[in-house]
Amino acid sequence: MSRVLRRTAILACAGVVLLTGCSSASPAPVDRVTDAHGNGGGSDGVGSAGPGGADGAGGAPAPSCDELSATLQGALDGAMEAQRLPGVAAAVHVGGCSWLGAAGVADAEANLAMQPGDLFRVGSITKTFVAALALMLRAEGRLSLDDAVSRYVDGVPRGEQISVRQILNHTSGLFDFTESDAFWAAALEDPTRTWTPAELIEIVASKPPYFEPGQGFAYSNTNYIIAGLLIEAASGEPVGELLRKRVLEPAELAHTYLDGAEPALPGLVHGYGRSRGELVDTTSAVDPSAAGTAGALVSTTSDLTSFYRKLLDGTLLGPAELAEMTTWVDAPLGEVNGYGLGLSRRESSLGVQYGHDGSIWGFTSSSYYAIDSDASITVLVNLESGDAGTIVDDLSNVLIMP
Repeated sequence: MSRVLRRTAILACAGVVLLTGCSSASPAPVDRVTDAHGNGGGSDGVGSAGPGGADGAGGAPAPSCDELSATLQGALDGAMEAQRLPGVAAAVHVGGCSWLGAAGVADAEANLAMQPGDLFRVGSITKTFVAALALMLRAEGRLSLDDAVSRYVDGVPRGEQISVRQILNHTSGLFDFTESDAFWAAALEDPTRTWTPAELIEIVASKPPYFEPGQGFAYSNTNYIIAGLLIEAASGEPVGELLRKRVLEPAELAHTYLDGAEPALPGLVHGYGRSRGELVDTTSAVDPSAAGTAGALVSTTSDLTSFYRKLLDGTLLGPAELAEMTTWVDAPLGEVNGYGLGLSRRESSLGVQYGHDGSIWGFTSSSYYAIDSDASITVLVNLESGDAGTIVDDLSNVLIMP
């Protein structure tokens, strides 16, 4: 989800947590790491050459994986300090090197050090997973991207005019329920309230659309609440169960789950906002049902890095579905310059990167794969005003240094 928690100051009465200290995790060797959950890092099948191939810029030898590890950790430490983050975790896979790093704290009150394998809410990165499910159903003939939404879901404003494709690439024109004052008033009044997709769609029904279907681009979390309902209608299965069976288990993402749709795993780090310059714990500011299939996923840097590689190398989707996912519409979203089906495209020092960003109460995230450079970078931050995308750029720049 984007711009999900707009009123952190309202939550200050729940108790302000001061950032009393930050510690940096020691850099693990980049070519052999083990995260906090016991997962081996290794090369992840990336290849045998070092970063940038046998030679660096100007024919100089490429840095070793251990040298790269230290430089990446230094860049991560510097980014944390520059943004005044409570904590951050990152993963980089390039050439024959894999690195998992962390800095800062997972719990500011307890001064608990962040670990590379810690669990984060990842917000709108959820959308790529949901779009992948929809494309799997499309491959099986169980839905068409050109079908009207009304064929599957009742109660969607202008659902007979909006296609499945327009839902997945944010060209439906539907109002974003997270921009509704009524939604926020209700959500913050009762943080434990469970929201149904129908209730979220009802909020949208009272708002004018941004434009006629297909006549523009407007990022809207409403689209992916509807996408979850589309998938359930086409498959006949709960979206959480289908996600686990069709994506999480085949991709071996053992530390990823859709919060609210299945049992939580232990170890979610604390997420924070700021009020009057002080940290406020917003980990559970709103029930995860308010994010649902638009942003309720919980994951780790290692799982997300592996997911985008397996998605884009054809492990999870066939060529026809990948072609649909990477059919771009113009998307002026900061560094993002194109949006496919649940997938963003951005330029970087490593070339074009494909992935997604996310923000949700207490957290921001960014996970991208530069196919031409065979470089994957994931950054997860436990501060809702943090800029994970800028840290992806910082780490990208490390990889092109001579």
